[in-house]
Amino acid sequence: MGEEKTAAAAEVRLAFRLFAMLYFHFCKVLVDTLGEEGALPLVQKAVFELSLDRTDGARERALSQGLTLTLENFSKVNDLPSAWKNWDPKGGEVLCPYAQQWLSYYKEYPWFKKFASLYCDVIDTTNIENFTRTTSHRITKNLLWGDPACTREYFESDKIKEGIFTYGTRD
Repeated sequence: MGEEKTAAAAEVRLAFRLFAMLYFHFCKVLVDTLGEEGALPLVQKAVFELSLDRTDGARERALSQGLTLTLENFSKVNDLPSAWKNWDPKGGEVLCPYAQQWLSYYKEYPWFKKFASLYCDVIDTTNIENFTRTTSHRITKNLLWGDPACTREYFESDKIKEGIFTYGTRD
């Protein structure tokens, strides 16, 4: 990676770290106020709605470019910064800056393991479900579970084709 790209990727990692911290503190305030069981469905709903907001824009970008709404075309209109794509971490960094930050909370806040995983599952699953409206997804390995990388599998889903998403429905 060239020096300019490396600097841009480092800046993106910093921004992602701040978002990861915000998510943790959002969850912590809810857990402190409502308990884990009260907070979990609210966090799930917020992440679900974030995903819909993001992927509604991705759908519009794809359609305006004449692209079909397929898994293969999702990466062409995804809203992640281009400096994030093909990131090669250095010096002990975890591949995903969210995971790097969130893993640092596990010892002091063991309840957060469930919320960190929830974010990945809800956002990644809903992203592809809302974008394609035909395909779902499941995470099979996750950095947050101690795996060396995140992997996933995608599959056609009749429920998704009927508008029934894994983590909620569109209002």
